[in-house]
Amino acid sequence: MDKFTTKHFIFIISGTSIIALKTYPVIFTRNGGRESWVAVIISSVLIFLFLTYILKITMRLKNYNIYDVYCKALGNIVGKILMILFALTLFFTLVESSSVEANSMHTNMLVETPPWFFLIFFIVPAIYTVSRDKVAIISITIIGIILISIAGTNLAILTAKYKDFTLLFPIFENGITWGFIISVLESLGMYASLGIVLPYLIDIQESNKLLKHSLWGLLFVIQMEIIATTGMISSFDIKYLNTMAYPKLLQTQLVQHFRFLEMGELFVMLQILGGWYIKYILTFYALLKLLRLMNMHFKLYIYVISALVYAAAFFISKNLFILYSYLNIYTYVVLINFFAIPLIVYTIYYFRSISKQKSQEDSTN
Repeated sequence: MDKFTTKHFIFIISGTSIIALKTYPVIFTRNGGRESWVAVIISSVLIFLFLTYILKITMRLKNYNIYDVYCKALGNIVGKILMILFALTLFFTLVESSSVEANSMHTNMLVETPPWFFLIFFIVPAIYTVSRDKVAIISITIIGIILISIAGTNLAILTAKYKDFTLLFPIFENGITWGFIISVLESLGMYASLGIVLPYLIDIQESNKLLKHSLWGLLFVIQMEIIATTGMISSFDIKYLNTMAYPKLLQTQLVQHFRFLEMGELFVMLQILGGWYIKYILTFYALLKLLRLMNMHFKLYIYVISALVYAAAFFISKNLFILYSYLNIYTYVVLINFFAIPLIVYTIYYFRSISKQKSQEDSTN
């Protein structure tokens, strides 16, 4: 486990990308309507092309240091500014993870338990995990993703008889609308948490199969998201789905046997709690790595960041309307800082590096 390999990327990509689209899809389904599942397919293709493009540049130029890429592409000043924005987005992701976990449990499971209580038993254990460094984080991620996958498979089987796939149609009854385009962007923004994996690239010791394993991990995420989105629409119909804060949690309440034996909640609780915890610790460790690369790290950062996350999540998670206002803005922030800006920066870096190599070859000749 001390050796960080490309196979670990399968689990890291899954841990950062799965949970948001499954927990609060209403962010994009309210704009996309019945065609939201088509929007997810389009955003899946875009995020697949994004990861392929970034990794091919990284592997060809053999530079796995995101901070170095930003500074060489844009210069030290602009590069550092955009790296700070990237780090701030990682912090916003920590707030998202803790707030959604606490509010979802309070809203659908334990109404009498306030969100701040959930936050204590979410953020404090994460401090211990992150302080144990990479081995503990990767171990928890691997175990967690395996268990979440098993739970998701069981949940899909249990809810299959409650789905009516005719509710997915007709599509584009009114043509391609502006709401559909927004839905594509919002679902892409929720996918864009994939950008959290970029600071992890520097730890890879053997990069020969980086692209292969990363794309396998992303394909695993994509099929899960498409199945989850179509499953939720076919379970409730879109007009009812858009009235639910956390439709996945309500979908499991359909599952019962002999009119009293209910078991769906067990699987979705594992997915929600485990999924957000994994995303939280992966994001936290990525933030710490980035701060080290920027020479801005000191020992108390774990506790300072955790305290700031708790303070922000305390106010955001206690009100569902405030939380969703935050998530609506956060989705676009992630789309810009984890998707659009890295896409531009890595493109500039590629062309600058290629032109520099050609000029060096011409000077030697």
